[in-house]
Amino acid sequence: MKKNRKVFSAMALSVGLLASSGLGAVNVEATANVQAKVQESKQSMGNLTAPSESKASEIVKAAVKGQINSKLSNSQKNNESYVDYRVVEEAKDYNGQDLVKLQQTYKGYDVFGKVLVSQLDQGVIKNALGDVAKNLNGKKGLKEKQKISKKEAASYVSDTYGSDVELLSDTTVEKVVYVNEKDKASFGWKVDFSVAAPTFAEGFVILDTKKGDTLLHAVKEMDKALSDDAIQYAKGGNGGNGNGGGKSGSSATVVGPITGTGVDKNGNSRTFTASEMSDGTYELADYTRGQGILTYDAQYADLNREYRLYPGELLSSTSTAFSDDEGVSAHYLATSVYEYYLNEYNRNSFDNNGQQVKSVVHAWDSSSTNDPENWFNAASVNDGAMLIYGDPLAGAYDVAGHEFTHAITSSESDLVYSGESGALNESISDIFGVAIEKNVNNGSFNWTIGEQSGEVFRSMSDPSSIQFSSTLVYPDDYSDYQNLSYDNGGVHFNSSIINKAAYLLAAGGSHNGVSVQGIGEEKVFDLFYYANVDLLTADSTFEDLRNAVETVAVDLYGSSSSEFQAVTAAFDATLIP
Repeated sequence: MKKNRKVFSAMALSVGLLASSGLGAVNVEATANVQAKVQESKQSMGNLTAPSESKASEIVKAAVKGQINSKLSNSQKNNESYVDYRVVEEAKDYNGQDLVKLQQTYKGYDVFGKVLVSQLDQGVIKNALGDVAKNLNGKKGLKEKQKISKKEAASYVSDTYGSDVELLSDTTVEKVVYVNEKDKASFGWKVDFSVAAPTFAEGFVILDTKKGDTLLHAVKEMDKALSDDAIQYAKGGNGGNGNGGGKSGSSATVVGPITGTGVDKNGNSRTFTASEMSDGTYELADYTRGQGILTYDAQYADLNREYRLYPGELLSSTSTAFSDDEGVSAHYLATSVYEYYLNEYNRNSFDNNGQQVKSVVHAWDSSSTNDPENWFNAASVNDGAMLIYGDPLAGAYDVAGHEFTHAITSSESDLVYSGESGALNESISDIFGVAIEKNVNNGSFNWTIGEQSGEVFRSMSDPSSIQFSSTLVYPDDYSDYQNLSYDNGGVHFNSSIINKAAYLLAAGGSHNGVSVQGIGEEKVFDLFYYANVDLLTADSTFEDLRNAVETVAVDLYGSSSSEFQAVTAAFDATLIP
């Protein structure tokens, strides 16, 4: 029987949202031996093609189109007329192999979510993850006449949120092919938007081009009935000072970096890089890392009504000693998370190109609490444009890692914040929340999320010990997965299934009659990072994650390794197919 002890109810650690080519001759040896094991319908492994000197993307395109002999599974090949494949990424993966990601298209339109990821070594496809849509020419829905125009699709925003809606960014509309879980296909309008009023909402919907029905809803929006899970959005730098040029109304400029000091929310003395200003003051702005790590004071501006005031003013001091403990915590943690990813994975900020990191403390949302100093939430907004913290969470090590990692996910796999892919998004952030806690806390860590705030939001070691709602505890295996009518299909709720698998993989244990030999948390961090950055795609499922993590384990440690066996056991123990 599942435990029913309430520690803290479903806190949302939120994430900010959200042509045919001529191949020519493919150089292969006709006599080469092609051997492979088709492990899953969505994964093929082994020597999937004969050696070729052609460009990696051309080899994969030829295999998917059936132009060369390959051992890709049937679900990974389609040579129908009107079907083509667009290269969305061609690079080197974590193991130095060629990495190719192909987006399937039909009549020039992207087939939503159909991205095939392939790894090649010395001109041979060694691994293919994902699948492609089949029999598109035979789909009735793709033959129906379009009745909803692009302009009418764009009106979804005003129709849904009101004619006086205020946009945080321009609404974009593109035509796509959407294939649902029952293999029914239709053309759809993908409408991406971000609005600030009369409520905050950000994400996208796919609308049927014939009737305007919603085919997919991946929008994060405030729901006062679910205030604990409400996600507030504001456009980074839209209003407030936000330019690193001194306090509002000041003409002070940056003189240079200095070493600042302060005591954080947990009573620890911290040192960090700050900036000396030309007027003799000092600001929590570090321009020595990437494009800058800046920490702002929102002064309890209400996200629900005063979003234009965000991010606020850069926190300042008349000396190199800073007294705002929330600001000290957020600044030190942002620097620590930046350094962790740089040192461990050679990653330069969220986007791996030095994107500026803005932390905002003293944030508040009046729809969740009347007490500005007690807003128990945090958010990664606009793909990391701002990391926003209510006072209780500013000092939580794992929360800082969680939010920063959401922004990394947005730059890499870009997991859709709905259903299984959204749950993966949340779980990966939890996993790296643990990584950051260990890194910042001198090697000391646990498998709960948020405890430095005084509350526990989720337990990775024992998910069902935490109450998600008055009637639900967090699940600890896939048999308890639920497609909820709220929480974007259960992105926080179902994330605990993956969390449990990660915990078992790191620490070991027995679950559902399956024994797992732990491999240590550091190897787990590596496995999930490389899976997220190189192998997962926007609509990846739990099965896709399993395939991806197993693939990384084989690449790094070998198919006969204890690490690979542990990965298999951990996913078996949590009943993930």
